[in-house]
Amino acid sequence: MTTPELARAIAEERGALIELVAGLDDAQLRSPSLCDGWSVHHVVAHLTMPFNVSAPGLLWRALVEPMSISGAINRFVQENTGRPVEGILAQLQDHVADTRHPPGQPLAPLIDLIVHGEDICRPLGLPHVVRFERAGAAIAHLTRGRAFGFVPGSRLRGLRFVATDGDGAWGQGQIVHGPVVDLLLGALGRRVAFDQLGGAVHTLRSRVESPGRR
Repeated sequence: MTTPELARAIAEERGALIELVAGLDDAQLRSPSLCDGWSVHHVVAHLTMPFNVSAPGLLWRALVEPMSISGAINRFVQENTGRPVEGILAQLQDHVADTRHPPGQPLAPLIDLIVHGEDICRPLGLPHVVRFERAGAAIAHLTRGRAFGFVPGSRLRGLRFVATDGDGAWGQGQIVHGPVVDLLLGALGRRVAFDQLGGAVHTLRSRVESPGRR
């Protein structure tokens, strides 16, 4: 994916998510997402994080609290869920074409938007169309082993992800196969995807459910 293609993908995915959330009612916003302990409103608040906390700032919060990076992210989300969703969406719209990203991870915004779109839509039973090449680019980034903050390096080691809904395969080792978006969700630890996957999905599942195992 070229730099202009990535920038266009980020803007389109963010714009689509803004439109989606703007159409949700209060009950849907309060509904649980696929992220443990987070409602749909929490997930939407999380998506503003890059515009409110820099990567060094997040690390500083994690060190000072003290807590893990994930703990610092959760603290931010909890603090910002009190914001009206209209204000959150306005901030997302202001940054609809923003491509800022953690060092060395230009695909991070695209991965966040695709996966958190699924985190919102699947529990609500809403459609969420993701282009094959965009989900494939996200998996390619994860399987290169440099996706700090997304997956532990050991989770995807020795696994090859093969799409059944298009021409794509990423990683090396035992084959896990299924629809490309489910492969991405499974790689990122969303258990809801495992039933849609075949092959060595048991290995992936065990690593997600028992992180200490190899």
